[in-house]
Amino acid sequence: MMHPRLRLALTVAVACAAALVAIVTLTAQSGVSGVAGTPSQLVNGFYGTTAPPGMPAVDFALPNQDHQTIRLSQYAGQVVVLTFVYSTCQNTCPVVVEQIRGALSELHHRVPVIAVSVDPKQDTPTDVNAFLIREDMLGQMEYLVAPRPVLKPIWRFFGIQPQLNVNSTTSDHSIEVELLDKTGKPRVGYTDLDQMDPDAIAHDIEVLQAEPLPTTPRKRDVL
Repeated sequence: MMHPRLRLALTVAVACAAALVAIVTLTAQSGVSGVAGTPSQLVNGFYGTTAPPGMPAVDFALPNQDHQTIRLSQYAGQVVVLTFVYSTCQNTCPVVVEQIRGALSELHHRVPVIAVSVDPKQDTPTDVNAFLIREDMLGQMEYLVAPRPVLKPIWRFFGIQPQLNVNSTTSDHSIEVELLDKTGKPRVGYTDLDQMDPDAIAHDIEVLQAEPLPTTPRKRDVL
């Protein structure tokens, strides 16, 4: 016959184990973890921060790494991932692109990804191509570079501080990943590396992709 103290100890151990399983299960169901392991929670159906309802649909046209003009509106009907980086950055930019690449690997359909330069002086064609190869994004990301006066309206609209330190591998620019819906309207953003996660980004892309197109085409503001 089992000793009463042993029976009590086993009962407590089983109860603790069950509680731990419940906590782990609840955490897995209610959120995902960012780069630093910080849990993210769904708000209004999205893990990222939702943009104000009054944000307009936008359009711009810039040359990519192959000197081809990329116009945002050419992706009408698709969700677009937009980010802001520079090619010689060695701290934040590779982490941001890694999260995007991880999200793409979870999707069953191709999603356009656009990177807009925050330091066009450092973003030479050689450095841009080296960056795309290094980050395994060649053929998956359009990297757009233009003179600062051309980029300023885009930076301003998205609230981006460009890179200020010249010839620096350490970034001081804004961190931003933005999801634009099928009409070109900014809908969901990620500005905190601690909350940025491939699972979250992939989820939010799928939610936007599932939305129907409006019956009347939305006019775009040209930046």
